[in-house]
Amino acid sequence: MFTGKRPTDSEFGEAIGLRKYVQMAFPDRVASIVEYQLLTETEDRESSALNSNSIIGMRIACMASILHVGICCSEATPTDRMPIGDALKELQAIRDKFHKHLSVKEDHQVAEAFEGLCGT
Repeated sequence: MFTGKRPTDSEFGEAIGLRKYVQMAFPDRVASIVEYQLLTETEDRESSALNSNSIIGMRIACMASILHVGICCSEATPTDRMPIGDALKELQAIRDKFHKHLSVKEDHQVAEAFEGLCGT
């Protein structure tokens, strides 16, 4: 879902699967395996400034955290997997952190626009 790859893609053979593919890229090369549009896409209400390096960096950090949860939830043996309740809490914390970061950026942009209008 996040990589744009399918477990059945030809690049995955017996030796490597989607989980191993993500594991090998984690954490330093997450940006290279995540679907590019997920890192740069903006909603209509977002300004182009929200595609700044800061926002893209935050998106990469969030994707890394999400992929880490995915890796932990897909261990080979069920006893080694992250409990689903813990996974849910982790994902909610990631979401909240991202939304908080967006709010701070938007508040800063509004303040800058206001200062520009008022000439202060």
